[in-house]
Amino acid sequence: MGSRILNFPITNSHTALVLLDTSILIYYLEGVEPYNRLAEGIFQDIVDGNIRGFLSVISITEFTAKPLVNGNGIDIEGFKQFLSSLPIQVLEVDYEIAERAGKLRSQYPSVPTPDALIVATALENNCDVFVTNDKGLKKLEVYGITVIVLKDFLITFNLQPYRRVGAVS
Repeated sequence: MGSRILNFPITNSHTALVLLDTSILIYYLEGVEPYNRLAEGIFQDIVDGNIRGFLSVISITEFTAKPLVNGNGIDIEGFKQFLSSLPIQVLEVDYEIAERAGKLRSQYPSVPTPDALIVATALENNCDVFVTNDKGLKKLEVYGITVIVLKDFLITFNLQPYRRVGAVS
């Protein structure tokens, strides 16, 4: 089994372990075109069991903070229900992840601490793939994880560049 959206090698005996960056949640739940269509396909792959999906608890912080600061508010309970409706596991940050994130930051000071924590979470949990839209994180493939940048798929799926269309219900 493999993802219909993501293009990466997997073996028949292993379902890929895929950690999603916060941006994937934002694109899907806020309807950010054209990325929301790619995110929808990724979530469908998780539901269909084509890939095993993971999030870092840091993504929960990032997703909920901005709307609350801007006064937009978000439906926290609705967000929790969305997450619980998916076979997706939210991974905690422990000492080993924090230490690994510190090492990542020492080698790549331009990587913000939240991103370092999210990538360290993927690495410490043996994820095969990290899906983001930050090309700057592609350099972290040196650690043995495949970093997929959604922007790279726009041409493949004949999608136009970014515009916001409204929240997905």
